[in-house]
Amino acid sequence: MEKIINVWFTAERIYIRTDADKIYSLPLEVFPILKEASGPQREDFTIEMGGEALRWKALDEDIHISSFFEPETVNYDNEVNRLLSQFPYLDMKAFAAYLGMHWTKLARFRYGVWTPTAETLEKIKNGIKKIGNEMAAATF
Repeated sequence: MEKIINVWFTAERIYIRTDADKIYSLPLEVFPILKEASGPQREDFTIEMGGEALRWKALDEDIHISSFFEPETVNYDNEVNRLLSQFPYLDMKAFAAYLGMHWTKLARFRYGVWTPTAETLEKIKNGIKKIGNEMAAATF
């Protein structure tokens, strides 16, 4: 298996170079923790497992080299993003916790990296409705 020998970032992507002199890249939306991280936080990583993995201890994020072998796409034109974009004041981390979901999972749905099941999409919609009802009830 190829080994990671170098890692770098642009504003939108993470890149790796391997010992086979191949360069792989993925959008940061694939790794929401890194997307939300500052530049210095992104740069604070170690190459682990003899070059097979990356570790961000302070962020508690691990990425295996195999993650780069399958291209991931980002598609902001999806129902979850359309729903959540209507509420820019809604804290996504808090909303994900409210749904009982890790925020990185919700982020991947929002970025169109993953597609939610019909059940998960309904859970997101119901969460928005429930918050709306709770807010309305609080005004009386």
